[in-house]
Amino acid sequence: SRGLLAQALVLLAVCLCVCTTLTRGGGAVGAGVRARSLNGQEKSWLQHRPAQPRVSSPRCQQGAPEQPPVPPRIPENADVTADQAFKAVLRATNDGKKRQRIELLLPLIGATDLDDWPGGIRQQFKAAQPMVEQVLQGLRRELRITQSLTGKILDQGDATATWFNDKMTAVLFPTAETIEYIEEAVAKGDDHLVVLINPQWNKGGANFVSDFGWGQRKAKAEDLIKSFDTTYSFEQRKQSGANIKLFRSYPEEWKVLVTEDDKSFDVIGTDNERPTYQAVEQMLKVAYPDEDILSRFVREIKEKGISGMQ
Repeated sequence: SRGLLAQALVLLAVCLCVCTTLTRGGGAVGAGVRARSLNGQEKSWLQHRPAQPRVSSPRCQQGAPEQPPVPPRIPENADVTADQAFKAVLRATNDGKKRQRIELLLPLIGATDLDDWPGGIRQQFKAAQPMVEQVLQGLRRELRITQSLTGKILDQGDATATWFNDKMTAVLFPTAETIEYIEEAVAKGDDHLVVLINPQWNKGGANFVSDFGWGQRKAKAEDLIKSFDTTYSFEQRKQSGANIKLFRSYPEEWKVLVTEDDKSFDVIGTDNERPTYQAVEQMLKVAYPDEDILSRFVREIKEKGISGMQ
């Protein structure tokens, strides 16, 4: 019996030691159990134990500086542009968007020193047609539309054309005069895909009269246009001496880029909506606060090695 009592006392002592260590400081682990004080060896271990790594929560990381937006892949030719546009339209279609607008940057054909398009809108049609057909054939393939597309010229003078079947309608260079055709395409149903490509209408402004006239006719046309989402856009322009490119590929936001050589690009701003002229101007001022239009022009001249500019 004395042997059993000794074993029980040893077991009780071991339990008290383990419970005391787990409390990290000698506090009671459970009600009714009183722990002994730590000895010198245990205190030394607690003071010199390895530090545990801290894991930062998302809330802690909110104050970290934002990473600059990554420049998108700028299409280097018409085939890449058409492929990007097709994929953007497809993504939007799969998300249920059946009214879409895309804007393609057309390759220059027959350009002269005085005019990029000496042949006017008909020359642009020759550049756009193969790109449009590449987009539409890709959509037919991926959406598994077996019916072929029928092509038709809607307006010879404005080079407005359409491709259509029972599932989709595309209109290239739509104008105010062809708005009724677009209304008919939309009226085919919510499942009918309608894509407007490089619209040519002018909605009016401070110095221009809208192509849609005025009154109820204008309001109706503009409401129809607003129902179309721009799912792909790649366009360029000169603004304040800078070579600006606007780029959007669904579902990403709009990006404003500046380039000097069309090889490297700086993203100077992003927006959920198409950036206005004033918005781009403000982005330029923030990106280049100490450089005005004239100084940028002089710098470009010097970089090209033209002497005589001071």
